[in-house]
Amino acid sequence: MDWKNPVRFIEELDSVSPTIRGIILALVSGAFFATMHGSVRLLSRDLDATEIAFFRAFFGFVFFAPILFRTRLSVLRTSRLPLHLLRGLFNGASLLLWFTALSLVPLGDATALSLMGPVFVTMGAIFILGENVHGPRWIALVIGVLGALVIVRPGFQEINYGMILVFISMIFVTCSKLIAKSLSRTDEPSTIVAYLSLTMMVPSGVALCFVWQTPTLTQLIFMVAIGFMGSCGHMLLTTAYKIADISAVEPVVFARLVWAAIVGWFMFSEFPGLWIWLGGALIVAASTWLARHESRERQKREEND
Repeated sequence: MDWKNPVRFIEELDSVSPTIRGIILALVSGAFFATMHGSVRLLSRDLDATEIAFFRAFFGFVFFAPILFRTRLSVLRTSRLPLHLLRGLFNGASLLLWFTALSLVPLGDATALSLMGPVFVTMGAIFILGENVHGPRWIALVIGVLGALVIVRPGFQEINYGMILVFISMIFVTCSKLIAKSLSRTDEPSTIVAYLSLTMMVPSGVALCFVWQTPTLTQLIFMVAIGFMGSCGHMLLTTAYKIADISAVEPVVFARLVWAAIVGWFMFSEFPGLWIWLGGALIVAASTWLARHESRERQKREEND
């Protein structure tokens, strides 16, 4: 591929397999998210996390607004408004906790702990959505928890307040994803995304009244970039899941730990220690193995039908 010529690169990208395209999109989305998180941590030195969360939602909505006008607001039609509001509440709380945690924990450490997210989603699917429980899911769950314990190492180091916030944030993210799964059965993805932006912006805007600090021009530019990078990251990752098998894309998503290490080193002279990499590797291994196992089981069921 001709990486130096963007136009030719895009043309060549269209000619490769959907799996390769999905992997490339997932890799790029990880870079967007890691850079966004690094920018959030940089801003959190001077601005409250609530203000950053509001502008993340606001500018994210601005980038999504053209779709609303193009569809004449028909994208907002739904019969499940309470669930959309509840999801926005969970996602807003998660974002606020996550941004606060980034001001207290090194970027690589926070990212490694956030890899517990897929494990929490699996637990929620089992206990809340009533999905069948089988051996591989329990094995993956146990390995993922062990990975988190390796990172935190209770008894060997002082538990950072920021680590607790990361864990709670992942629980809220899990609730948001489970609700999104339910909403996807009746609503279009564009409807779900539109309501997420709106429901996150309103409560954070109210809270902003109590912590408002007029941002400088530089800080405002950073927050525009944060909204842009967040929207691009979600769009790229969603497209990757759409065009490629999740068992191929999911392992690449976990490369965000590597991206976080690069951004942390470049912006803050931080680099994750050995225990972070070991714990992250356990969590990645558990999630990847489970994703591949579920994919094989699904293929078997389709062949038998």
